[in-house]
Amino acid sequence: MFRLVVGVVALMVTLSAAAPKSVTTKSTQNAVVYPPNFPTPTETYSRFAQLDTKGNYFLFWRANSTHIHFETHVKTRGYVGFGISNHGNMYPADVVIGWVKDGKVHFEDRHTIGFYEPIIDDSQDWTLIAGYENDFGTVLKFSRALDTCDEKQDFVIKEGTTKVIFAYHPDDPIHETGLTYHGADRRGSKSLLLLDLTPTVKELPADTQHFDLTNQKFQVPTANTFYHCSVHKMPVLPKKNHLIMFEPIITPGNEDIVHHMVVYTCPTELDDKYNNHDYHCYHINDDTLLSCRAVFLAWAVGGEPFYLPTDVGMPLGMSEGPGHVILETHYNNPTLKSGVIDSSGMRIHYTPTLRLHDAGVLETGIMVDKFQIVPPEYESFKSRGYCNMACMEKALTRSTAPEMNVFAVFQHTHLIGKGIRTRIVRNGTEIEPLIVDDNYDFDFQETRLLAHERKLQVGDAIITECDYRSKEKGTFTLGGVRTSDEMCLSFLLYYPRSPMANCMSLPLYDNFIKDPRTEKHALINYLHTLDWKNQTIRDDFQKKTDDSINVMECVDYAGYPAAYSAKTHPDPVTTPYVKPKSSVCGAK
Repeated sequence: MFRLVVGVVALMVTLSAAAPKSVTTKSTQNAVVYPPNFPTPTETYSRFAQLDTKGNYFLFWRANSTHIHFETHVKTRGYVGFGISNHGNMYPADVVIGWVKDGKVHFEDRHTIGFYEPIIDDSQDWTLIAGYENDFGTVLKFSRALDTCDEKQDFVIKEGTTKVIFAYHPDDPIHETGLTYHGADRRGSKSLLLLDLTPTVKELPADTQHFDLTNQKFQVPTANTFYHCSVHKMPVLPKKNHLIMFEPIITPGNEDIVHHMVVYTCPTELDDKYNNHDYHCYHINDDTLLSCRAVFLAWAVGGEPFYLPTDVGMPLGMSEGPGHVILETHYNNPTLKSGVIDSSGMRIHYTPTLRLHDAGVLETGIMVDKFQIVPPEYESFKSRGYCNMACMEKALTRSTAPEMNVFAVFQHTHLIGKGIRTRIVRNGTEIEPLIVDDNYDFDFQETRLLAHERKLQVGDAIITECDYRSKEKGTFTLGGVRTSDEMCLSFLLYYPRSPMANCMSLPLYDNFIKDPRTEKHALINYLHTLDWKNQTIRDDFQKKTDDSINVMECVDYAGYPAAYSAKTHPDPVTTPYVKPKSSVCGAK
């Protein structure tokens, strides 16, 4: 089985690549709320982002269960545009346009349907709070309901990824319907978690220390995709500590090719001869290194530093934490840039003040294998990975507690993934999903804290469901480690830690073949002969994939042999989950 590749958290910031690897006693405190290049907002916002690369457009926001409040600071004395778009395009989109002229604020709720001036909405559902010009530029404060009940001209703001769009112009419009085109270099889009209430920056405890796991001036090959692995001995700590935050260290200039990094733990202590050993992650025959496959923590492009909840920590030191880890770095280099030297890695923040619970990571989804097959021509093809009831029972009956308390989830798929959700089935009845992202963005991946902790118990099964759009690709997409391959993975962060590290499945396509070991290539060759523009062909393959027997497997942190392995159908879903209708719009 491939070592499973995943991205979890990161803030694409430039940190010193020369940071020491040894333990430091320097306390990490956040002295200021906002980065020094940010303008000062009119009130305190826990969430904020720079939307453009030039430092001309800044967004601050806060949200509750019904409404969201925005504040934009834009370096212009002309008009400012801001909006919501399902795909990050300028249209169709739900937008607002505002400007200040002769001391008067102009502001309208609009929508776009083409490459021309946004149309003023029939119902004005965005509310202006304030607007003025200052030394920086133009400031607008405004709010709206998450669901305005205007289905024709507004978008609902949901949990998960939201693609915001922005634009600005140096001049005020002549009148409300006389906007001058903003220009190609004064617009853009960015993926954000608008309803994530976790502060962008948090203050760490005074006794926090940190150490770094980094590559050592690795010369990146001139290749489209490369996976570099290095072995690191963890610092020797005199007693048990808790990891409470981690973040990436990205070598300046390498932000465009360092796609993700994963830290794996090993089931047994490694000999010191492996210290600082470098190798190609997937061109190695050393069984000792291949056994290091349990995900400890990781980073992927577009995320932010991850802070564990205040009552939870990941154990470090003594026998409770890993002695050695493997740092895997995925270099995605489609332009074949040469001469790249990289010292990127991970910075781990920890404290000797122990928290109440030890956290664990449970990896679920589809085994990374080319038998995850996505044919072309689908507007929506669903791949599903299963952690079945038998695996969950195996984990929970050997744990210190009869249930898992899930507090965060990281979901991961690749380029043709347009949505992903982590579903829960309890004794055949599907309950509310752990997390749903219907606007997945490959360049915006991070661990997401749940608004409320969720409990998993005996009788539960987990379904990781990826929604793929292969309409324009024209070729088959198979599972694999390359960026152009696909994955469908979900990582659950929970407490108390159980023995199980991953719980996954792989379809065997028994409706097509009898022995996947000898007939795998023949099946793929046969599928290439079918007319995938034919809706009947596409529907039939989706159904046969859904009805397939799967290899079901769960593996402990101690490694193979598997704690449970079987070839069986997924646990049946007798009652699918139906999301309740909005009571807000029903009352209007």
